[in-house]
Amino acid sequence: MASRSSSSARDLSWLVAIDGAAVLGSFALACMTPFAALAAASALTLSRRAGIMAVLGAWLLNQIIGFGFLGYPTDPMTILRGVAIAVSTLAGFGVAHAVRGSTGTLSLARMVAAIAGAFVAYEVVTYLTAMVLGGTENFTPAIVWMLARNDAMWFAGLMALYLALTAGAPSVFGRRPQLRLA
Repeated sequence: MASRSSSSARDLSWLVAIDGAAVLGSFALACMTPFAALAAASALTLSRRAGIMAVLGAWLLNQIIGFGFLGYPTDPMTILRGVAIAVSTLAGFGVAHAVRGSTGTLSLARMVAAIAGAFVAYEVVTYLTAMVLGGTENFTPAIVWMLARNDAMWFAGLMALYLALTAGAPSVFGRRPQLRLA
């Protein structure tokens, strides 16, 4: 029982760190919040339940910041697009979680597959939404590439932060995972 509660406490600590990154990303990047990166990092580092809570928390904080501080319009289309972002983020999380598998080790190959899979899932669901709500013109190769670079950089930063926190404060964030190339 103690190991389950300590695992939950470690998940909570990292969940708060991920959602803190979401707040920073929301204020700094507004429409470019790295939801695929947040989904992939959560899927690789948290339990399934805590990971879903982390990505939904990141989405909710982004919406609060957008509507409350950045002046997002409150029309039905904007609200529907916000809901679509949550669905897209959960799709990215699902793909990255499937890539994670059941092993306790992190590999470079798995990390690359997780962020790539999360990004593709996020973009596909977002594009399908745009086909219904409008906005497919925003899916030019240049824009998608810019978003991919943004998410890749955020993912690398989040994973580096995770590794630093697990190495520096294992009692709070858990033991640092084994790392492999493949």
